[in-house]
This record gives sequence, structure tokens and C-alpha cells, in this order.
Amino acid sequence: MAVKIVTNLFLGSIGLCLVACSCKEAGQLEPNIQFAAPVHVIENLPSAFPDLTSEELQEDWAKELLIANKFARENDLYRAITSYKRALILIPSSQLYRKQQIEYDIILSYYLGEKYQEAVEAFEASSLTNISAQFLAFENLLQILYDAYSRAGQPAKAEKVFALLQKVRPKVAENLQHAEDVIHANFSALHSPCLGSNENLSYFLTTYNQHAKSVRHAKTLNALLPGAGYYYLGQKNTAITAFLVNSLFIATAYYFFDHGNWAAGAITTSLEMGWYIGGINGAGLGAKEFNEHLYKTLAKDYMIKNHLFPVLTFQTSF
Repeated sequence: MAVKIVTNLFLGSIGLCLVACSCKEAGQLEPNIQFAAPVHVIENLPSAFPDLTSEELQEDWAKELLIANKFARENDLYRAITSYKRALILIPSSQLYRKQQIEYDIILSYYLGEKYQEAVEAFEASSLTNISAQFLAFENLLQILYDAYSRAGQPAKAEKVFALLQKVRPKVAENLQHAEDVIHANFSALHSPCLGSNENLSYFLTTYNQHAKSVRHAKTLNALLPGAGYYYLGQKNTAITAFLVNSLFIATAYYFFDHGNWAAGAITTSLEMGWYIGGINGAGLGAKEFNEHLYKTLAKDYMIKNHLFPVLTFQTSF
């Protein structure tokens, strides 16, 4: 009798869980792809602006700017921003050209320091909101703003910058869109024939598809045999633990039912159901995390090789 009760409960749970597992895979990947440009990338780039003249270097603001540029090229961004802000306070309003240079350098410093909200706030408080394509760092600035607005959670403003880029720098806009598709794991766009032949992209996607784990498969295996889903993911210790814990609860429930202790049997069975269903969901989440880590590693390598991070396309710096 006890065997029949426990078996029916367990088989019923398996049936329900298998139906749930067969409905759909887990949602969209959410890889968090970050990239900090190596110091040598920035320090070896020329400035977008002319060197300070000997006459300018007689001014306090110019001395602060010179010091700030030195800090920035050494990747000491906190001190650089402080010095840039001092230069901004000291510079006369008549020196609009140099003022805009300093404002741009502040934005660039925040951006390189991954302070995206501060970067967009600095831009919106600056005189750079009214610049034209004649600004010497115009292309860099637009790329910074698009990326910063996107990462700061302001998609509407990012779209406005992107629309401007499409008009004035269509190739840059195309590369940024491709980068966004990679960052957000937009597989339909990444498999689009419009991208043409790209060996690096093909290798990236093929490698991911070969090694990615099926969320549905992991959950189904764990439903059929607790721990099997974790073993499929390569988590052997977790698989053994899951198997032993579920076995212990099932054996305990059987013992209580077999000895007529229905209340204890029901409580133990409910606890087992929690472990059992939790294990299925855990295997699914484990597969999703595995895929996100795999995708993140491959995507970052692909983006670096193809210069899809905006900072890798910069021709100038401070």
C-alpha cells in the first residue's frame, strides 16, 4: 500500500513536470558583456585637438588641462576628471573651442571609467549639445553617447543618437547595431543573410551551438531522475547531492506510510515535492547560466577581434 501511494505521487509529479518542461525553453539569454579598454589602447592614440600653444600654457586653465591629460593617459581617471573640472572653472567663456574640448574629455573619462550615467549627465550639462559634425571628436562623441545612453537605461535618447549616426556615419551606425545584436544575443539578427560572409561570426555562433546546453533537456532529465539534469551540466557534486536528498525523502515518506503514520508521510512527501520541483527548476536555471557564461565568453572575444566595442574604433583620445 505504501509503495503504491509513494509511487503514484512520484509518477504524478513526474508527469506534471514533464508536461511543464516540454512547453518551452527558458527565455532570452541575458549575458552581461563588459569591456574595459586596455590602458595602452588609449595612451597610444593621438589627441583629436591641437596641442596647447605656448601662449595658452601661460594660463592656469591650460596648465590644469595639461595635467588632466597626463592623468587620463595613465588611466588615472578620477584625478583626470578633477583636473578637467578645475580647468573648466578657470577657462574664460570666450575660449569656447577649448571649453568644448575639456567638456568632451570629461565625458570620455566618465565613459572609459564605465560611469555611464555620469557621462550622459556631463554631456547634457555641457555646450556640446549644440555642436555640429565639424567638431573634431564628433564621431567618437556620438558613439560614446549611444553606448552610454543604452547602458544607462535611456533607450529613447540612445535611439535619437543612433538616428543621427545613420544620417552622418551610416557605417558606424551599422557596426553599432551589430554590436547591440551581439550584446543582447539577438540570434535572428546574427543569422541574417544580410551580414554576408563572416568567418569570425560563423565560428562564434557554431561554437556556441555546439557547446550550449538545452534548458528543456536539463529539466526533463532531472524530472526523470533527480540529479541527472545537473550531471548533464557537468555539476557532478550537485547531481549526487540532489539524488541522495530526493532518495532520502522518498525512503522516509515510504517508511511513514508503511507504518501507518499518514500525517508524517504527507508532510515528508510535500517536502520531497519541494526538493523535486526545485531541482528541476534549478537544473533549468543552471543550463541558462551555463549558456550565458559560454555566450559571454565567445561574444566578447568576437567583439574584440572585430572592433565592435566603440572604444576600439576610436582614432583619437585625450
